[in-house]
Amino acid sequence: MDIVMQKLVNNMAAASQEVLQKQARRQELDTSIKQLLPFVLEKGLNNADLSMLTSEQRQQLQVSYGDEQLRKGRLKDALNAFVLATDRMRICGVGEQYELMGQLGEALKCYKLAAAEERLLALGQRCLSRNKFREAMEAFKLVDNRESLERVGFECLDRGKHELAVEIFTSTKNTDGLMTAGDYCVKERNYFAAFNAYHAAGDNERLNALGGMCAQAGQTQIAIRCYDAAGNQSMARFLQTNGG
Repeated sequence: MDIVMQKLVNNMAAASQEVLQKQARRQELDTSIKQLLPFVLEKGLNNADLSMLTSEQRQQLQVSYGDEQLRKGRLKDALNAFVLATDRMRICGVGEQYELMGQLGEALKCYKLAAAEERLLALGQRCLSRNKFREAMEAFKLVDNRESLERVGFECLDRGKHELAVEIFTSTKNTDGLMTAGDYCVKERNYFAAFNAYHAAGDNERLNALGGMCAQAGQTQIAIRCYDAAGNQSMARFLQTNGG
């Protein structure tokens, strides 16, 4: 047998031996996990001291514990275990279960923990289609999708969710959207939300006008904030000194 062939045979033998050793270690690990799992299930993962285990053993035990909790429908316990094991695929699996149950906010938390951008984007679209605007906003924020955030903001304006629209347009720095949302908030006498809108838009004219409305309505502290943000220090100081 020539040298090249001998090296090839030796490499194949070494590779086979390595595979067999890995399989043996896996079987040994699986056996130890099967022995420990009932104890941890009874005691609770957070109450069990796993410090004597290797990192591989701890992770496998956490995954096995989470799988068992998921099988029993205990999604929060399963999620906690998968987070400890840093198993993103299984964390997303818990999110899928929450989606099937219609708990989109909980699904959002799972996909956030897993940093699963595609799932977050898809969930945001689903939330928007179901008029769950806050969840949609949070999902689109996490993936930094400004276009989709704007869609949610304008949908909020159409559906009367003006305070949420202010929050969205503040994050996207949409001045026109902020002024429109702020004007709606004034009509609803939601002066604090209106202040937030005009302040974010940098509209001093509207801030001064809102300050006057708030002063007349007895909302002195908001009026002071309006004048202060607009740079109208004389009116701000006057109300601080004489306001109710």
